[in-house]
Amino acid sequence: MQKAWEIDSIDLAKAERLCGPLGISPIVAHLLSKRGVNSAEEARAFLECGLDSLHDPFLFKDMPKAVSRINSAIDNKEKIIVFGDYDVDGLTATALLYNTLKAYGADVHNYIPNRVKEGYGLNLSAMEHAQKGGLKLAIAVDCGITAAEEISFLNKHGVDSIIIDHHEPVEGKIPQACGILNPLVPGSGYPYKHLASVGLVYKLSQAMAKGSKRAQRPVEDDLDLVALGTIADVAPLTGENRTLVKHGLKYLAKTKRPGLRALMEVAGIGRKKEFHSETVGFILGPRINASGRMNSSSHSLKLLLTEDKEEAMKLAEELDRSNRERQKMEEVILKEAVSKVEREVNFKEHKVIVLHGDTWHPGVIGIVASRIVERFYRPTILVAFEGGSAGHGKGSGRSIKKFHLFDAISKCREHLVEFGGHEHAAGITITKGNIDNFRNALNLVAHETLQPLDLVPKLGIDAWISLKDITPKLMKELAMLEPYGVGNRKPVFAVKGLKLKAPPKVLGSNTLKIWVTDGQMTYEAVGFRKALDYKLDSASLDFDLAFTPSVNVWQGQEMVQLQLKDLKVRP
Repeated sequence: MQKAWEIDSIDLAKAERLCGPLGISPIVAHLLSKRGVNSAEEARAFLECGLDSLHDPFLFKDMPKAVSRINSAIDNKEKIIVFGDYDVDGLTATALLYNTLKAYGADVHNYIPNRVKEGYGLNLSAMEHAQKGGLKLAIAVDCGITAAEEISFLNKHGVDSIIIDHHEPVEGKIPQACGILNPLVPGSGYPYKHLASVGLVYKLSQAMAKGSKRAQRPVEDDLDLVALGTIADVAPLTGENRTLVKHGLKYLAKTKRPGLRALMEVAGIGRKKEFHSETVGFILGPRINASGRMNSSSHSLKLLLTEDKEEAMKLAEELDRSNRERQKMEEVILKEAVSKVEREVNFKEHKVIVLHGDTWHPGVIGIVASRIVERFYRPTILVAFEGGSAGHGKGSGRSIKKFHLFDAISKCREHLVEFGGHEHAAGITITKGNIDNFRNALNLVAHETLQPLDLVPKLGIDAWISLKDITPKLMKELAMLEPYGVGNRKPVFAVKGLKLKAPPKVLGSNTLKIWVTDGQMTYEAVGFRKALDYKLDSASLDFDLAFTPSVNVWQGQEMVQLQLKDLKVRP
């Protein structure tokens, strides 16, 4: 799909204010300025982001109540159950909290729902079973903020609850828990709004450590889990998240957790001395997610908790197999979904794509929805009815920049059994008979919200540069801006008037490799899932290239490679 390039120009006056004091290039000074950094002092804080810059956990209004209630449960040997979620954020948060409470001597247990059989979040059946089993304190992690009914049930049966969740609350339906740690709840008191649930559990761990007389390990030892969960949940890597992830990646590279070490070994990255956010996002995260997507997350949680090296290796190998199975299923469903879009969707009428399948696996449709958005640039919700009970289907949605998916779905709630989520991702439960009504209602919201230009994919480009600007010094300076992710994306540059140095190559099914030159310098450029997007059948073509420069290591040798983002042939 043709993208509209939105190209910034370097403000030399702003850049010069940072270049001198920091000794950096105007290009990187420009990138810092775009991130809201306008002084040398701010730049040093951004680049260093020390752990001492983290906010006081007691800024959460409910933190004292949460800590007090947990300490009381520990002192009185009360049964505590951590109810988590089956994605990486939920699993790492559950593991972190379980280990923390265990270290304090708590009678703590954990519960992760089955994605297919139970779906997301707390459920009354599990609540009732736990209550009959002597539960006194329920801690909902990465879920619970929309579970007013389930929390009310616990209250009626004398079970206290604490909610640790980063999802959007539903206005007027805040559960009556004895403590809520969610920065999105009005009046939470916490200044940073984008912590993942594992980050919120880390703040709780910090709070519990303050003034505690119980034996404990340093809270920093858990930063490996914080980085893992935060990156995998695609949380913005700004503010506190940037600090937690930057330090967490260092702890992850040297983690002593047998499960993570085994998973790294199985994935072929066991010897890496340093990790980047891509390592988590594309290698570790999908493998931890895999068991929950395909069946149960029990293997993934065991992997994070085990102290046994032999068990860890068995679990890691199982997760790797599940991930390969997930990839195969994803490709099948994607092919079917694309075919449905081409047959059933009228883009003049439908600004939102809503599709359903009777054989689609509910654990995979979120990934497929992302791929559909990438291909057609429309907010997309896919609903799977495989294994659904009483005609209920589980849906997963992904959105585009200008469409707040959770808010839009909230306006169509009368057609849903339940829903939850964020600005760009959401989940729903729906009956088959309501699919059409929901699709129509959601598209009415979209027609009121989205303008035609909002449906044209945009490629933000940080600056025009030349190939000669890509120096070893620039690459070292760009590395200082890591970790990259949402809110701190990898820089994208553009170069004018390039030609092919050699005929293009297609690697695998859809990876494009080209060699580009300006007549003086030549670089290799690689575009993943790009081979079918461009017709490069003439060596005489002039084109402009949008890319991200990266350092590729091959057989011990480092070379700069351009990650192709887009290409525009000149008339």
